[in-house]
Amino acid sequence: MNKEPLDIIMVAWKRPDFTSRSLKAILENTKYPFRLHLIINEAPVINGMLIVGMDDVYESVTMLKDNIGLEPAKNLGLFFAKSKYFISTDNDILPMKPNEKGDWLTQLVDLAEQNPDYGAISCRTQVMIGTGNIFSGKEEQDIVEFPHPGGSLRIMRTDLVKKLGGWRNDMKGRGSEEKYIGEKIREAGYKTGFATKVKCYHLFGEKNWGYGDMPIEEHGHTKIWHPALDGDSPEKLKEYE
Repeated sequence: MNKEPLDIIMVAWKRPDFTSRSLKAILENTKYPFRLHLIINEAPVINGMLIVGMDDVYESVTMLKDNIGLEPAKNLGLFFAKSKYFISTDNDILPMKPNEKGDWLTQLVDLAEQNPDYGAISCRTQVMIGTGNIFSGKEEQDIVEFPHPGGSLRIMRTDLVKKLGGWRNDMKGRGSEEKYIGEKIREAGYKTGFATKVKCYHLFGEKNWGYGDMPIEEHGHTKIWHPALDGDSPEKLKEYE
């Protein structure tokens, strides 16, 4: 495939099992050429098996002694982005397997090329938390516009995001990175949204976002419940793992 490799930037903090599953799914389900950059917050708590024996997989691995926060870590990753587009993703997302339209990354690049008015487009997760049923009646559209698409394998225009200054370096907590960068992109005159047909699986874990007994104030999410989150569906996961 004679195409420029696209930079995939993943920020990880704790949850090494989720990170491993996400990396494995990306490696197995991506046919489009890519460079993988892994930014690990508070690296001493991460299982070393994430990087041992995988020198030929990663373009770069940045292991941070402390947890500097999601948004400053994303800015570190942005420094490595050299391709026209880059993927910004959390460490609990599994891309779908290739289908008749190609792999997930090829489809996202095609969408970005065909829709130059969009600055960021995220894959569609199996459960949409905090968005409502935004796809209702719009299943035939390629993209559904939404102000702050999440960090679920989100394709972004590299020059645009760098021109906007990326994320907040003074935001040490989890914050709401998607709302911040989404607003900046829209202020610059671009749209943001979710890909209707490019799907991914969000590993929420046991109602606490995969952080086990960690208090909510530490990991920054709210407790959630949804019928589809009551354990990962083995049948549904077959589409991704």
